[in-house]
Amino acid sequence: MSVKGFFQDSGPIGVGMWLGRHCSLRTGRKLAGFAAGIISAFQRGKMIQAIKANQWVASGETLNRAELAARSRQVTHNIITALFEYFYYFQHMEEARQRIVLSPEMRSLLEDSAQRGKPQIVLGPHLGNFDLFGTMMVKLGLKVVALSYPKPNKTYQAQNALREQSGMRVMPINLSAFREAKKLMLHEGYSLVTGVDRPIESKDDQKYKPAFFGRPANLSTYYVRLAQETGAVVRVACGVTRQDGMFYYDCTPPIAFEEYENLTDTIVLNAEKVMRAAEKFIQAYPEQWAMFYPIWPEALEQIKHLS
Repeated sequence: MSVKGFFQDSGPIGVGMWLGRHCSLRTGRKLAGFAAGIISAFQRGKMIQAIKANQWVASGETLNRAELAARSRQVTHNIITALFEYFYYFQHMEEARQRIVLSPEMRSLLEDSAQRGKPQIVLGPHLGNFDLFGTMMVKLGLKVVALSYPKPNKTYQAQNALREQSGMRVMPINLSAFREAKKLMLHEGYSLVTGVDRPIESKDDQKYKPAFFGRPANLSTYYVRLAQETGAVVRVACGVTRQDGMFYYDCTPPIAFEEYENLTDTIVLNAEKVMRAAEKFIQAYPEQWAMFYPIWPEALEQIKHLS
């Protein structure tokens, strides 16, 4: 099976859950490291090339060929390790709670949800163990509605089933999901949680291209209008693994959106506020940025010419 096929088939989810149930953390991490080494060996594979292109742009185009190869190995190791830990902690929630450290802003986010009942939109880059992050936010008391990839393959369907099992309301992105999410936010105290850095594949959805690391990017911007329509507080958040092994959950203060003279400026300029906040988190933890889809297709060609 190809690397892409490995990530698109539902089988690995079942295998991961079995390993998380029967393996210790130490054993599972060793297995994850072994698997990551195999995947990293395919340096010309699409997934590794996408990681390299994304990391190169995010670095300010400073990494050379050897540095990108090393970074891709780090990222792949962290992605596979995070997957195992997600499957493990999904079945050992109390152990996960003991590893969580909340920043003051994250505590504020949770308190706002619990005490004030104001709609919130929590946006995040795919940093660290983002699936575990979403699950633990639910366990910490956040009522979560998650908008996910609109055309989920078998892997995403299996992942969404686990998210539902953890207590999230998960809906693939479409007009019906927007309406339902809006209702849940306004009337039932749910917070919308979604990623901001996965590129849009459909050419029909590329009207707005906010700058991300200085380059226009085909990224979702629907949250801008949703925030304006609901009056939701918008924050960018992430959950990363610190050097001491603890899971550090952090977020920005509320991000104020503004109205501009035309719709394009309103969408793009507000989305860029979000992207700048996401950039700071990614720059702080680049080796934990688990984005293996090419955000800037032109960068795939550019990194071929690096020395």
